[in-house]
Amino acid sequence: MFFRPAGEEKRKVPLIEELSPLVGEVEEGSMVAVVTTDALSQTILQYSALANALNSGMTAYYLEPTNGFSLKLLNKLSENNENLFLGKVYTLDELSSALELVEDNSLVFVSNFSILENQSREKLIKMRRVVDEKSLFLVLSHNTLEINELDLNSEFKRLFVIPELFEHLLVLRTSGYRGHYRMNISVLKAPPEFVKNIGEHSIPIDKKAKMFLV
Repeated sequence: MFFRPAGEEKRKVPLIEELSPLVGEVEEGSMVAVVTTDALSQTILQYSALANALNSGMTAYYLEPTNGFSLKLLNKLSENNENLFLGKVYTLDELSSALELVEDNSLVFVSNFSILENQSREKLIKMRRVVDEKSLFLVLSHNTLEINELDLNSEFKRLFVIPELFEHLLVLRTSGYRGHYRMNISVLKAPPEFVKNIGEHSIPIDKKAKMFLV
């Protein structure tokens, strides 16, 4: 139950490199919840996170209930895909079972998380325990066109049940004007070192956006 803080640095992986100055990187044993409001934001998020893990020598897993993965798009950021595994999950029970099977210290990216059936507080807390015990990097994302921008806290509770379980709570939106792109970010929760950045931000994302649009 109790432990002494370790002096050694925990392993980390960037979610999206351009976001790291704002929210830091994802630490082992952490859970991240991200809402994206457009397809481009979701594309940048999932392929950046997977590529960053693969490029650092980690094993990465991509899970979702639909067919939303493109190896061609991943190859734009990383050609090292021999440690990548894909899978389908339709319920939270199936996701929990999958987490029991993945390698320790690996990244697991889940798209369309809120579609999964049979979600409950008890199951999410059990899943959190597995993430801690196996030192996983778990990213749960949901792409939606409908979100109440005036009450994002309630939206995270609706989509992720227990937002307090996560180290990061983010909303990503990408906009373009005359060939230039910006990512607008709502930071609702971040690691303690980045609590000063909770709020609204906008960063240029030209290079990454154009990479996926050609």
